[in-house]
Amino acid sequence: MKKIFSLITVISFVLSSCNTSVESKVEIDNSSKEDQAKFEKQIETFNAYRKAFNDENIDDLMATMADSLKWSPPQYNGNQILGYEDVKSQFQAYFDQFDDITFSEGEGLVNKNAPAYWAGSAFSSGKGEQGASSSPNIMRIYGTWSGIHTESGAKVYNKWYGVLNFNSDSKIADLSDWMDVNGMQVQIQNHLANK
Repeated sequence: MKKIFSLITVISFVLSSCNTSVESKVEIDNSSKEDQAKFEKQIETFNAYRKAFNDENIDDLMATMADSLKWSPPQYNGNQILGYEDVKSQFQAYFDQFDDITFSEGEGLVNKNAPAYWAGSAFSSGKGEQGASSSPNIMRIYGTWSGIHTESGAKVYNKWYGVLNFNSDSKIADLSDWMDVNGMQVQIQNHLANK
């Protein structure tokens, strides 16, 4: 009889433990609907950003960014954080030097089916506010930028990784991006050498 009672107790404990985790998952799913909507809005902002690049429309491009933007450019600059006017000037230089600037989301990832847009993090080496977070405000984006160098006609490609922090208006407040800036020049030189 004791064995049966112990077995029923263990089974009840296991079943109640499973039931609790299901309830927790449902609760997390319900609380994330607002975060999912925010995440999708931020993807829309980035799509406006990339369309403005392709259209070479500096006003539309800068409208996706907060006036107080903080920018960490792709090339090493001693970790100096730049601002709105700096990024605007750099983007205008891209427009002056390249045509048909296009972003291909997810291109360059090993898994071709992996999504290009990610937000939140389940794991982090940081502590407190710098640690793991379910917030969609900080988005990671992976893909490849391409364009045609206006002067030479060279088609250039650049794998890109960006970390964008969005403000409450879904504008880009912080932008850190990584790409091989010098690789564009190498591709142009190779194009000219092989003409």
